[in-house]
Amino acid sequence: MTNKTAVLALILSLIALLFVVAPRPAGHETVVPTKRETAFERVMRTNTLRCGYGIWAPGLVKDLKTGELSGIFYDYLEAIGKHTGLKIEWTEEVGWADFPTALNNGRIDAMCFGAWPRANMAREVMYTEPIYYLPFYAYVRSDDGRFDHAADKINSPDITISVMDAEMSSLLASTYFPKAKVFSIPQLSDASTLLLNVATGKADVTFTDAWTATAFMKQNPGKLKVVPLDRPLQVFGHTIPVAQGETALVSFLNTATNELIDSGELDVIIKKYEDMPGVLLHLPHPYDNLEKQ
Repeated sequence: MTNKTAVLALILSLIALLFVVAPRPAGHETVVPTKRETAFERVMRTNTLRCGYGIWAPGLVKDLKTGELSGIFYDYLEAIGKHTGLKIEWTEEVGWADFPTALNNGRIDAMCFGAWPRANMAREVMYTEPIYYLPFYAYVRSDDGRFDHAADKINSPDITISVMDAEMSSLLASTYFPKAKVFSIPQLSDASTLLLNVATGKADVTFTDAWTATAFMKQNPGKLKVVPLDRPLQVFGHTIPVAQGETALVSFLNTATNELIDSGELDVIIKKYEDMPGVLLHLPHPYDNLEKQ
């Protein structure tokens, strides 16, 4: 190698070394992405389950004077807290259409109310196993026999359905009776308003759960009746939704729930609020058919 070639090689080596050791200009630092904490990890770290909730008896009831919560899901979640050592924080009341956003942006860890699993919501949330089932029926004024054993007659432009925005009555109306008109009330309205709209002639029919309707008809005898059909319009399990992808949190809540079911504690909680026997459809126990020893 000549002296000229050696000098050239040395210069190139020094230039390469400068590129390796020279500091990057400000604003061009390498950013290492951090892993987002899951809701399950946050619950375990803080030892707290932050609950969103909605008000709908008998799942959850709120005393308007004191703000105190009660109901099946309140006692159920508090029992989960005792069995798991978690603090249950009742963080905020959330609208029916808003809880997926509240879950997925981390405002709450679970919707601790008793939501009905819906396929169109499964893109955004996951559901635990139900703790009981509740049937939905159609309700009309007590002298109205137009839809007896003929629910298809509701699907007419001449019929008005009382619905709540983003709630199951609205979904049933749009899915099964799209030709009918709707009389809508806002989210977070009292569920009894659906029935009151029919009783006062603002609508012809509404769809709601048997619990809500039975309670309303006990307080307003002779005003409404259930439409006789071959089967309920729909039957829904009451579950706890969590953010999509939170499989560990679903598994954790299901395990705690199964412990409450197997011990009989969940039955005690449900029966405490079940002043209308037969309206809630209880889960069968795996040992129900065992012969007594």
